[in-house]
Amino acid sequence: MRTITWLICAALLICAAPAGAGDKTIGVIMAGNIGYYQELHRAFANGLVKEGFDRRKVDTLLQMPAPDPLSWTNAVRKLVVADVNVLVTYGGAPAVLAIRETKSIPIVYAGVYDPAGIGVTARNMTGISSKVPVTSLLKYAKKLMNFTRLAVVYNELEPDSVKQVEELIALESQYGFQTVKMAVKRLDDARALTYAGKADAVFISVSATVNEALAEIVKAAHGSKIPTLSQTGGSGDKGVILTLAPSAVEQGEAAARMTARLLNGESPASIAPEMPKLIELVLNLKEATALGLKPPMDLISDATKVIK
Repeated sequence: MRTITWLICAALLICAAPAGAGDKTIGVIMAGNIGYYQELHRAFANGLVKEGFDRRKVDTLLQMPAPDPLSWTNAVRKLVVADVNVLVTYGGAPAVLAIRETKSIPIVYAGVYDPAGIGVTARNMTGISSKVPVTSLLKYAKKLMNFTRLAVVYNELEPDSVKQVEELIALESQYGFQTVKMAVKRLDDARALTYAGKADAVFISVSATVNEALAEIVKAAHGSKIPTLSQTGGSGDKGVILTLAPSAVEQGEAAARMTARLLNGESPASIAPEMPKLIELVLNLKEATALGLKPPMDLISDATKVIK
């Protein structure tokens, strides 16, 4: 179990804090130690300060468990026992588990792909979805490459990751490809995958387990001249060729606003869940060129960020 107790710091690298320094306590659980959740958390921490909840008013207990069901469950239970005022989750797996473990503590989720689709709904819960239509990413990907076999790296123990697989399979005939499922349960499983001769492109799902092994997945895929796609923000900076994902800053700031309202006495049922409005299309032109791909100008112009 990777566990950190922190107070709000500008760089997210955690400061030690005396117990009970604030009037209230927030518990935060990351589904995995990945860049997208770290950026989301920075925005969340800064957002709390803007809402008037600095370290004099609130303590934050951050849990970064290993990406597996037992560790997620233990992290949730630890914060429930601590009787935090609000429980905040990043990623689908801890959000689902939080509903099972508490019906009384208010829960705020962020970074969850299709909350309703994976059962992330409860009277004591609200949050912001990270769902961006996979069809949009497929349309851009088809402009970049003509793939007929799409490998999908996912964790069958993470409901939002499984949901993406289901959506891709449903879109096979419309977009002219076959889904090649590559299921993993542990980090070592993801790191050991090979793609040569199995697929023309690799879709890296939103799984925390998978994204903790992102560097190894990208290296193996690109070493076999196979391009990569993702819907997890920040993946372009890690070498993924095409990423379409919601803004981590928007996710964190929305979660902070909701948390502040709960700390001020509102009920979760009175706070409507939100959908992402800021969507970022990132093209890693450097990696695409290295693989011999030539992105069309309309794809380049549509990208919110081009990595050269």
